[in-house]
Parts: sequence; C-alpha cells; structure tokens
Amino acid sequence: MPLLLGITLVSFSLTKALPGDPAINMVGERASPEVIESIRKEMGSDRNVIGQYVGYLGLLAHGEFGRSYYTNRRVSDDLKTKFPNTMLLAVGAMTIAVPIGLLLGFLAALRRESRLDHLITTVSVVGISVPVFWSGLLLMLVASFYLRLLPPSGTGELRFLVMPAITLALPAVATLSRVTRTTVIDILDMPFLQAVRAKGLATWRTNIVHILRNALIPIVTVVGLDFGSYLNGAVLTETIFGWDGIGRYALEGITKRDYPVVMGSIIVGTVVFVLINLLVDIAYHWLDPRVRLHKKGA
Repeated sequence: MPLLLGITLVSFSLTKALPGDPAINMVGERASPEVIESIRKEMGSDRNVIGQYVGYLGLLAHGEFGRSYYTNRRVSDDLKTKFPNTMLLAVGAMTIAVPIGLLLGFLAALRRESRLDHLITTVSVVGISVPVFWSGLLLMLVASFYLRLLPPSGTGELRFLVMPAITLALPAVATLSRVTRTTVIDILDMPFLQAVRAKGLATWRTNIVHILRNALIPIVTVVGLDFGSYLNGAVLTETIFGWDGIGRYALEGITKRDYPVVMGSIIVGTVVFVLINLLVDIAYHWLDPRVRLHKKGA
C-alpha cells in the first residue's frame, strides 16, 4: 500500500506538471472563458492540486479511476476491455520467448567457445540492441506488404497477434538466452556435477534435473520481469500494430492530456507489476530448497 500510494502521488504530480490545459484542448483556444471554466468544473480541475489529489484518492477507495475527459466513459470500464488484449499479447510473446531463449542459452552453454556459441551470442547482442519499433516495422514490411501473409494492424483473431507477439518476444529471447548461458556455465563448473556424471545418469536427465533446475532462479526472475513489463503495456508494439491494449490506451491519454486515463493506466500497471514480483518471490521458495532452509534457519 505505501508503494501504491507513492506511485499515485508521483504520477499525479507529473500529470499536473505537463504543459497545456485539458479544458482548452477539448474546446479550443477560441472558446469563451465561461465555457472553459464550466468544463474545468466538470473535470474538477478548478480546485487546488491538493484538493484534486484527495478527491482522486476518494475515487480509488471506491475502485474507480474517474471518467475520460474526451469520451466520458469510465476509465475502469475501458481498462477492463483493454487489459485482456494486453494479457493475450504478453502471453503470446512469452510463449515464443521462453522456449526459444532457454534452448539457445542452453546450447550456447553446452557448446561454449564453439562457433555455435559465438553465433548465438552475436544474435543475442543484436536482438537486445535492435529497437522494437525498427524490428516491428521491418516485420510488417516483409510479412504484410511483400509476402501478404498477415494483416499489418488490428486486434482480434490469431493472425493479428502473430507479428506483435514476435516483435515483443525478440528482445526477451535475446535477454533470456544470455542469462541462461551465463547461469548454466556457472553450474557446469560446480563440483557436484562430477558426482552426478559419475553415477552414470543419462545426459538428458543431468541437463534437465540437475543443471536446468539449478539455473531456474535467475531465469524465473527475467521471465517475471519481462512478463510484468508486457502486462504494463508494450506501448511501442501496441502502437505500431494498432493493438488495442493498455499501452496504446495510455499513450492516447498522454497525447490528449486525458489525466484520468493516464493515471488509471499507471496504477493498474503498478499493481500488476507488484503482483508479478510477488509471484516470482513465491516461486523462489518453491524452486530452490536453499531458500526454504535459509528461512527455517533464520
């Protein structure tokens, strides 16, 4: 709760510090002062900043985020519509990123200093370095305009999901493969693996039970952070492909000075990110017995 309260205070202060007046943006500078003042009263922006903040906290206490200045719809209703789209995009991206990233990182670690290792490392560096808007536009150019395989933008069927999910997954694949490679190499150098191999266990069992399981802590951390950031709204990806999610919704709110939309998107994103981090911490307790033993010893 203190974290959420701090986020509301900071985000509310930043939105109020933005240049421009939402009331003037809605009716134009040529509108009469009386019309502008009446709109400010409807928005509640005629009060001082402290009064506006206290009023907004009152809305949050009732589970509301206010109404959009432009559509007059409840922001909570819009978020209920758009969050499932962002969730679908995040799940699609992680479904692509996790198996490919784990496989590439594992292969690079098992074949370290080989040509395959150098190739995977180079691809990972490129994947991390290339900006999402460039890879997304390039994928759109090839798949939509040249090959005519997928629609360039929109929300709905699976064919609309493919390109944004791949675009969002590319940097996650690169990051996950690098983390997996580094962690697996550290485990391969540990003495306990010599005893495991001396028992004559099958290679696949050694790789999965003893190596991959011990490497899961940093891998779960990366997956959790990436998934949480995707659920916050992949602004660039959703904007490029016209995906109707929270990221695009928040960007539209920023460009229009629609403060309830911006605040609602930020708060929902914060809550989701905190919950994802909590689930990651719980996963540590389940995945690594040393965490449980340390807790009992404490």
